[in-house]
Amino acid sequence: MEEIYWADKIAKKIIERNKDMYIISSGITPSGIVHIGNFREEMTVDIVRRALESKGVKVRYIHSWDDFDRFRKVPKNVPKEWEKYIGIPVAETPDPFGCHKSYAEHFEKEFEEAAKAVGVIPEYIYENEKYSSCTYAESIKEALQKRKDIIEILNKYRKEPLPENWYPIQVYCTKCGKDSTKVISYDGNYKIKYKCKCGNEEEIDFSKEGRVKLRWRTDWAMRWRFYNVDFEPGGKEHSTPGGSRTTSTIISKEIFNYEPPVYQMYDFVILKGQGGKMSGSLGNVIALKDLNRIYLPEIVRYFYAGTRPNKEFAVPMDDEIFKVYEDFYFTERVYFDKEEIDEKRQKHLKRVYEMSVVEMPKELPIQVPFKYLVFLSQIYKDNESVLNKLKQSKHLKENMTEFDKKRLNKLIEMARNWADKYADEKYKFQIHEEKHLELNKDEKKAVKMLVDKMDNLTENAIYDIGKESGMGMGKEFFKLCYKILLNKERGPRLFELIDSIGKEKAKEIFEKYT
Repeated sequence: MEEIYWADKIAKKIIERNKDMYIISSGITPSGIVHIGNFREEMTVDIVRRALESKGVKVRYIHSWDDFDRFRKVPKNVPKEWEKYIGIPVAETPDPFGCHKSYAEHFEKEFEEAAKAVGVIPEYIYENEKYSSCTYAESIKEALQKRKDIIEILNKYRKEPLPENWYPIQVYCTKCGKDSTKVISYDGNYKIKYKCKCGNEEEIDFSKEGRVKLRWRTDWAMRWRFYNVDFEPGGKEHSTPGGSRTTSTIISKEIFNYEPPVYQMYDFVILKGQGGKMSGSLGNVIALKDLNRIYLPEIVRYFYAGTRPNKEFAVPMDDEIFKVYEDFYFTERVYFDKEEIDEKRQKHLKRVYEMSVVEMPKELPIQVPFKYLVFLSQIYKDNESVLNKLKQSKHLKENMTEFDKKRLNKLIEMARNWADKYADEKYKFQIHEEKHLELNKDEKKAVKMLVDKMDNLTENAIYDIGKESGMGMGKEFFKLCYKILLNKERGPRLFELIDSIGKEKAKEIFEKYT
């Protein structure tokens, strides 16, 4: 049967490697905030993991933290004085926030926690530990012994050839800790001599002293073989012809005699309205933990699961969030056979949903419009009051499941978070219970009419008052009511607003103006 979902197609290619267990891998350098663009690496692999497991094969998912990479530049959210650490491994750079052992660990742990919340729990490998403990010494020796072959491979894709004295390694000075070093000689075994800009010159044995790291393209290929990797994706920047994927593939085959893993290029994730790639140094990033504050875990996954990796997508933090929730709810209804659509699309959306959920519900969960929750979560400051209002408005089932209760409480908090941090003014509401306006005679008369009808108020009655008051065919009356309740000229439907506040409470507020 032909596979139609992208991760199933990749899984099929991986299984063609015919092994007892398949190793799938991702890797990120914790050079700053690990943002939702970086997360596409992990998410792509995790969705492929699910596709493989659904086919009944054994899978090991490893994620490498490239924390033996150098600290390159100071991001906007880090003090400028951290410039003095440029050139040392990020795992040896101090944490500028003072809460973790290192700069790298700060961003690694923050990300790992956020990833776990959306069901991504790989086996984490910390490259600083591997390199520092000389784990890759044999592979480094192999690369150094074949350095001229590596130079020849790389030169095919370079405008300017590498010099004869180039080595496929970086050396961190044992004195200053930085990579401001130049290799002077190699003995053909485990010893190298280097000189550092700090003045230090020495010979070290990299089988005993873990201060030597393979350069990126050789390092990538080496680790494919070392961990027996069958699948690893790469970003757009690595996938250009002659780029790091091209050269690492050749190095893997010709230097390390290993068939490179199945590959998938993934495109950028952007913030809606911003365009371009996210960058920690530019400060235009959204961390995964920020996304988790306003989107359900299954919707965070849905962004990635519902888009082919080679297609760019935008994540909205503005009011388009309402559409994202509605689109996800539609997909959820399709999964539970509550929507009639063509068979091919149904099959695709059901697979997207399977890849999106963190915990599979047994039945269609309660689906409350996010926009309505944004409104209620500001009117009521406690979740229980919001839930009571949802019962009154018939949004809840008679017998809610534990899944429903958990989801609803999450949704209420997320709606509050969105209203607090990202909402436009038109979505921000605060009930003004104390008198804060002075009304003229006609305005007082109109408000008195509203108060008198409050106990049996209907939506039509509000429109009738608006017309009867003579206040600009009712428009000015509605503006007045919004000013009294919200100190704004517009808001949600007035009847809905009064109903949510409660007619008794609303009556008390309006009576102060009669």
